[in-house]
Amino acid sequence: MIEVSKVHYDVIAITEKKVQLNITQAVEGLGWEEEEDELAMKITFELYNAKYNGSRLSSLIKIGCVVAIKAYWGSGKGIVAMGNVTECERSTTKADEVFNVVAYDNLYSMQRSQDNIYFAAGKGTKSALTEVFKNWGITLSSYSGPDVSHAKILYKNSYLGDVVRGILDEAKKKGGGKAIVRSTENKVSIVAVGGNKDIYHFEGNNSVSSKHKVSIANLVTRVKIVSSEKTDGLPKVEAVKNGKTEYGIFQKIVNHASSDNLSEAQETAQDMLDENGKPKETATVQAPDTPPVRKGDMVHLAVGALNGFYIVKSVQHDADSGKMTMQVEKADTTAKKKTETKKKTYKVGDVVNFHGGKHYISSYPGAKGYNVSAGRAKITIANGSGKAHPWHLVYENWSETHVYGWVDDGSFD
Repeated sequence: MIEVSKVHYDVIAITEKKVQLNITQAVEGLGWEEEEDELAMKITFELYNAKYNGSRLSSLIKIGCVVAIKAYWGSGKGIVAMGNVTECERSTTKADEVFNVVAYDNLYSMQRSQDNIYFAAGKGTKSALTEVFKNWGITLSSYSGPDVSHAKILYKNSYLGDVVRGILDEAKKKGGGKAIVRSTENKVSIVAVGGNKDIYHFEGNNSVSSKHKVSIANLVTRVKIVSSEKTDGLPKVEAVKNGKTEYGIFQKIVNHASSDNLSEAQETAQDMLDENGKPKETATVQAPDTPPVRKGDMVHLAVGALNGFYIVKSVQHDADSGKMTMQVEKADTTAKKKTETKKKTYKVGDVVNFHGGKHYISSYPGAKGYNVSAGRAKITIANGSGKAHPWHLVYENWSETHVYGWVDDGSFD
């Protein structure tokens, strides 16, 4: 539980000589944000150029220095934002001297960079993304996203943020579930959207407000599949899929080569209708700052026209005002049901992706369990006689996960 009256923050800076400074008293206008279409978290604040052990802060906190925000919320505490200083703007008056400081987390270099990426058909989502990040000196600390087989992956002179989102979007279209990239204390993870264990509830009162919008600006109600073969005339129409045409005809085109399987093009068309085939509901919610809330988290809202579970698309935390602003969209429960229907069978010897959580000392009800991190593991026993926790997993890489015990159905894929 978040105790709003007890929420406060410390701002820590680490100098180039690895000295930790608590600069909280010299900081104003503290905020951090995660935007929908950006990989990196952004931190901003104003820093009064005070003296520390005889030296001005401006001589200690420079471009590249680490800054971290530690939050306290009564029942818990933790580092909620961390990054390297990328910008300092100096403002001097007769009265004082202030620096406007901007910092980004360790995904910033990938967000700003372009590259050429190629993987042959059959590459798995996790393997592809692991390789993309490894090439930029980043090791994924955990992975709870989709892992499906992809068609050929090719990006030319593309921003790496677009590459990562593109690979994850394709995996989602193939039924793998939605995921995003996040950095926590300089450790990068692929996390399932809405997979947070603690779901915070916000309801309408004097401290919570919302704006709700329904729009058909990006509506798709018909998808036409056409041949991509070279021709001097119009391409041949191979199939047409209709959605909710009562809203009007809003048409998209899917190109299909005769050498490819038509059913895959039809699946792509259906995914377009599933994702954009109905009016899109979005909303802005302003609430008391809840430090652990991140982009990609699921929250529960009962504010004005909003009632139910929503996904945080972006979030801005404002420490000075004690408020946060979330852009949210309705959680798509139908997409989850669609994924659940594609249930895969597993057998002893399969190497699977454990989602993280509890492993138990036996398969029987009431067995003692312990929390372990996510990672790859091998199925060593199936259909345990106790039935409650029917699968026995053993870790593949101890540095990734320590799972070595009985786990539940649905805890891996």
